[in-house]
Amino acid sequence: MRLRPHQPRTRSTWAVMKRHRVAVLWSAFVAIAAINWGMDALMSTSTISIATFERDFGYEFEGSYIISSRWQIGFNSASYIGQFFGAIISGNMADRFGKRLTLGGACVLSIAAVFVQVFARSSAVLLIGKLLNGVTLGTFLTIPSSYAAEICPVEIRGLTTSGVQLLISIGQLAANLVIKGTGTLDSALAYKIPFALQFVFPVILLIGLPFCPESPWFLLRRSNTDGTLATLTRLGYLCPVTVLAEMSSIITHESKHASTTSYLDCFRGSNLRRTEIAMGVFAAAQATGVVFALGYSSYFFELAGLSNSNAFTLSVGVTILGLFGVVCSWFLINRRGRRSTSLVGVALLTFLTLLIGILDILPNYSSKGPVYGQVACIIVFAFVYLCTIGPMGWALFAEIPSSALRSRTVGLGVVVQSLFGILLNIVVPLLINPDAAGLRGKIGFIFAGTSALGTLWIWLRVPETAGRSFEELDWLFDQGVPARRFKGFVVPS
Repeated sequence: MRLRPHQPRTRSTWAVMKRHRVAVLWSAFVAIAAINWGMDALMSTSTISIATFERDFGYEFEGSYIISSRWQIGFNSASYIGQFFGAIISGNMADRFGKRLTLGGACVLSIAAVFVQVFARSSAVLLIGKLLNGVTLGTFLTIPSSYAAEICPVEIRGLTTSGVQLLISIGQLAANLVIKGTGTLDSALAYKIPFALQFVFPVILLIGLPFCPESPWFLLRRSNTDGTLATLTRLGYLCPVTVLAEMSSIITHESKHASTTSYLDCFRGSNLRRTEIAMGVFAAAQATGVVFALGYSSYFFELAGLSNSNAFTLSVGVTILGLFGVVCSWFLINRRGRRSTSLVGVALLTFLTLLIGILDILPNYSSKGPVYGQVACIIVFAFVYLCTIGPMGWALFAEIPSSALRSRTVGLGVVVQSLFGILLNIVVPLLINPDAAGLRGKIGFIFAGTSALGTLWIWLRVPETAGRSFEELDWLFDQGVPARRFKGFVVPS
């Protein structure tokens, strides 16, 4: 067998995008689902600062209404609990029924769940609505990246898979702008309008999904050769027969090890390492303290002494800057690679969370200086996170799994994110709330430690996947090549 060094692809990114514009557009369309996740993540933490929401679902504390820590935990964790089950279910459903049908079913359930939230009159009913909506959000995170990885060529695979983060950020921006506009209303519409916004994108998806091409990998595994060729041609592949042969070779190789797949297969042989990376990259991202720094930004700004209006304005600014960060990540993902960008990003976030903690213990904290210093750190945090580990995580966890286990492994990655979401949405309110531990920015010391551990793990375990075909990645993992040697490693041709 002849050996060849890994060489960068020669086609320009723009030329590939033009040639495969159908694949790019459908990847973007399916990624619309992630907008709802972004909106929900922001609304869950921002609505608790709306006066009418506090009045309708809270209790009076020292002359004003607040949401108790117990219900904050419930509201913020219900979605993540639902995501846990949604990710597991969607992994199985996608392999059995295809990504189109799975996503369509999630859209129908999403519409029903949003209806429950909008018309909820008690905390318990609202909690049920959030839990049901979380199930759909698990699917909305699982499908887009794996779908993009399976329909796009290697040269633009990183851009389309990481593009999910852009749609999440757009959802967060939309939620912030709507809450900024409605948050001061003296009626239930202040929070019901933001909830109702989540109706929009599932409806759009349901309209377009009948025209969306199914994953060619799913079609080929169902022995639909003609359908696979037609889909590859539609997606812009110049030699669909050659691509089909490569796909068939990978599927044949995988079938020699197992004729059927299950979640247990994700933890066997070389797949165990791949699953660890797909799950670990989200653990490392959560360990940076992103739930605190971004999800609780407006709430933290208020606790730091800023007015409700200024807190929301700053949250909008943070989201806009983060959106710009995602765009910047597109220039890094192929030029600097997934591994290096993630490593540097998490290291910088470690420093920023440490600085937030240090500013909180300064003797003159009651003055404006340290408070605005923390605000600046959170704004910079948003940019760094969303141009490094944020989008890189979506690319890595979609590229790392084997083709046969991609949907399930991606689902497990979302499960880890959900578990961290549950944990952090329990812990963070208890640590920062004035009626609990009241740590404020001192929580930065905790996340500086966990983020440092994440930096070390990325250096030891995360490989470079930029420019690698799925066949090359299979070989590298089967041979047990160390993560630090993936880049430039000689692969059999």
